[in-house]
Amino acid sequence: MATIKYRAHRGNAFCAPENTMPAFESAWREGFDTIETDPCFTKDRQIILLHDKSLNRTCRNADGTPIQEPLLIRDLTYDEILAYDAGIACGEAFRGTRVPRLQELLAWAQDKDIILELDKKIATKEMDPLLELVAGYNANVAFYAADMQRVQKILSRLPHAMINYDGETDDASLREVCHTVPTEQLLVTVYCCDWVSESRRATIENCMRIKKYTHLGIGLTDHPYRVYWAQRLGADLIEI
Repeated sequence: MATIKYRAHRGNAFCAPENTMPAFESAWREGFDTIETDPCFTKDRQIILLHDKSLNRTCRNADGTPIQEPLLIRDLTYDEILAYDAGIACGEAFRGTRVPRLQELLAWAQDKDIILELDKKIATKEMDPLLELVAGYNANVAFYAADMQRVQKILSRLPHAMINYDGETDDASLREVCHTVPTEQLLVTVYCCDWVSESRRATIENCMRIKKYTHLGIGLTDHPYRVYWAQRLGADLIEI
């Protein structure tokens, strides 16, 4: 049986605050093969790692109290974001944790055998600063892409970048992405959830079709049964 690789969704968010350096470091210590994270722009165009559009769910005031007013990332500079605590909501042990910038993660990963997978929070037309930043580090980086415009944008700047394609998986779409991206650089991911299109779900039919073309990833396996299902479907990579 081929070895299955495992991806830590937002870092090891079961044991540490999601999308923070403690979560990424925990994923590394626990032996995950890849780390998924969410780069996005602040008001002053710093690239931070945060899933939501606001700080409110994952962050707290410096004294640990909940943030009352909506705090949108697009309205805050990075220095303003640093005034909030990104760890205390997950436990006293994480008090003082800050929202990290992408360059912190890239620098940390440079000497490690782990892949950083960057989700699609930054629009394709705004990707140039992201691509330039990644190009400045010797880290193993993969980019999510759901359409060929994004795939081509990434490869035009970083021709050896790994692509995690999570778009439509009909035969025509798979043929196009496989023609564009070398096999060793490509993973096609489908999801264990109902909010994506039928073609992007981890059904038996979709997984069998993808396996005919390239490597299969299965995401959002947030239950032991879903992990078992992904293993039975022949996933090359499973996201936890």
